[in-house]
Amino acid sequence: MLIDCHTHDTTRTDAIISVSPALFRPEEGKHYSVGIHPWETGATPDFELLERAAAHPSVAAIGETGVDRLRGAGLDTQTDVFRRHIALSESLRKPLILHVVKALDIILAVKKECRPAMPWIWHGFRGNATMAKQLADNGILLSLGSHFNTDAAASIPADKLLVRRVDGRHKRNSGTHRRVPPHIFARSHCPRL
Repeated sequence: MLIDCHTHDTTRTDAIISVSPALFRPEEGKHYSVGIHPWETGATPDFELLERAAAHPSVAAIGETGVDRLRGAGLDTQTDVFRRHIALSESLRKPLILHVVKALDIILAVKKECRPAMPWIWHGFRGNATMAKQLADNGILLSLGSHFNTDAAASIPADKLLVRRVDGRHKRNSGTHRRVPPHIFARSHCPRL
């Protein structure tokens, strides 16, 4: 059973482990997302390596990808890399895991332009209730990190909320964790989810 849709802890078997294509070393019984993080967009991205890794059957999602106004390459470069991830997500029919910092406007504009069929998941959401509503209204699923706005959490529709993580150590608390709904990854080519 998957509990967490995004972690960097490679020891977990109850989560989707986010790795860069260069570090992708699949292990039996684990599920992954692969992508070029916005912070890594300063170097020339190896899209061929990304495409090969993303096609692996243990990869359940694409990313993490997105736009970060505080870190990484310029916005044009980050947005171009983000678009490549969207195309890959759509072609492989795997959900997209988002990393977004102060770039809601860009994310929503690109989503409106691309009109993706696959789910987008904003991991570690920390915004307010207004922002949560705007994202949910645009079909973006939200997962909460260890620091989140309680008003925002209360305002997220149940069908748009995937996970609440207590802290970086992934402590379990029955009141703050939800199983990742199977339909989110059902169209993915990842077996056994």
